[in-house]
Amino acid sequence: MNGPGFRVVLVPDLGEDLARAAAMLERALLSLRAAERRGTVLPGPLAAGAALGTLRRLWRAVAPTQGGPAAGRLYGAGGRVEHVPLRLVDIDPVDVVTLSAAAAVLGAGVGPVGAALPPGGPPAGDLAAAAARFSGLLDLADTAESIVLRERLAAAGPGADVTLTPAQKAAYRHTADRLHTMWPRPGPAARVCGRPRRTCWWRCRAAQARRGRGASGVSGRHRAPAGPGR
Repeated sequence: MNGPGFRVVLVPDLGEDLARAAAMLERALLSLRAAERRGTVLPGPLAAGAALGTLRRLWRAVAPTQGGPAAGRLYGAGGRVEHVPLRLVDIDPVDVVTLSAAAAVLGAGVGPVGAALPPGGPPAGDLAAAAARFSGLLDLADTAESIVLRERLAAAGPGADVTLTPAQKAAYRHTADRLHTMWPRPGPAARVCGRPRRTCWWRCRAAQARRGRGASGVSGRHRAPAGPGR
């Protein structure tokens, strides 16, 4: 743990997905900060670079878990099926609340906020959605299933390959479905497994592993993606 008040959360290794979203948000928040220095008055969590600092702290915590070279693999019972790994991350809940509040302000997209966003960049609605999804991913309430997984991963240690028991696999399925509601990954992967997009990303990783094809961005065997401040 990093200190009092910090919370350990489970974050899926989504490769470059989170990095792209965080970098997009950083560019927008940097533009807002520059506008503020020129005299624009920004509301609440966007003022004084609060949201920018929050985003950077959260990304520093999350970045090492996203496709880093030392990341381990996660297997179902029997070790024959590989799943999208879940990583343990220490985060400050205050930062999560701040990013969520920034998402709400960005979602309004009016007044000085809308005017100060980079021209030609993502619309305020897209920025708000990315911030809300990122903060939501880090803010899921604990369940019996997520506690089981946290304890299993903590016992294995960072970078270790983990094979789940049948009971732990059930806990993984429950937890992964909850995480997917916050960070869905529609597109080609949905066609690989033929399942509804709502429960796609972890099941598709398993389907690709059975076919002998690694899913880009989730195997934990490539360079850590660049995000804010990198």
